[in-house]
Amino acid sequence: MTSLIEIKHLKKAFNEHLVLKDINLTIEPHSVTCILGPSGAGKSTLLRCINQLDQSSEGEIIFRGENTFEEKYDIRAMREKVGMVFQHFNLFPHKTCLQNITLPLEVVANKGKATAKNLALDMLDRVGLKDKADDYPHNLSGGQQQRIAIARSLAMQPLLMLFDEPTSALDPELVGDVLLVMQQLAKEKMTMIVVTHEMNFAREVADRVVFMVDGQIIEDSSSENFFKNPKTERAQKFLKRSM
Repeated sequence: MTSLIEIKHLKKAFNEHLVLKDINLTIEPHSVTCILGPSGAGKSTLLRCINQLDQSSEGEIIFRGENTFEEKYDIRAMREKVGMVFQHFNLFPHKTCLQNITLPLEVVANKGKATAKNLALDMLDRVGLKDKADDYPHNLSGGQQQRIAIARSLAMQPLLMLFDEPTSALDPELVGDVLLVMQQLAKEKMTMIVVTHEMNFAREVADRVVFMVDGQIIEDSSSENFFKNPKTERAQKFLKRSM
């Protein structure tokens, strides 16, 4: 199977501080990878480097066989195929839920208004919020806003979805609905990389767990093996505190 994305010797520094230290990671199509680790491990920075919202200091990111760091590479074309869902939703407050989804379809993907609207309504239906199409984000719960953000990314028909702690800003009772949408995406074989503190989700849904500490990957194994038999003492302590 050809990998969807290959990360080779990736480093990221902010001034003198090295946040990512020689990251090597290969993501296969239709897999769910959960990135776990303590705060400050570099997990979110890794996602932002993959989508090139943060510029890497060294290394390579190969997406569908092409080096995305080459000058001639069209990074916009990559971003159209790599959706990202953030911790704090990043919805446009002055746009309705429907408009939040149609806007990138029209501006970035060059869809006509009718096509964009139909696709957006399909995505709202997919996350169970078609009835909220004409509502504004401030009228929704945090969980509903996050599901709108997921629908917005899905509408671009991505090959890869990046989730950066998508439930950490939500009240506990709202987490479940967002995780259900993500579980359904996993069943539909969407390729996902998920930074999360939701241990049950990682254990039950992820094919693979990558455990990071201090800017390095110190464990990379199947979800089952990681939760049953973590190899490093650091991972053992993390699970003991987190489960």
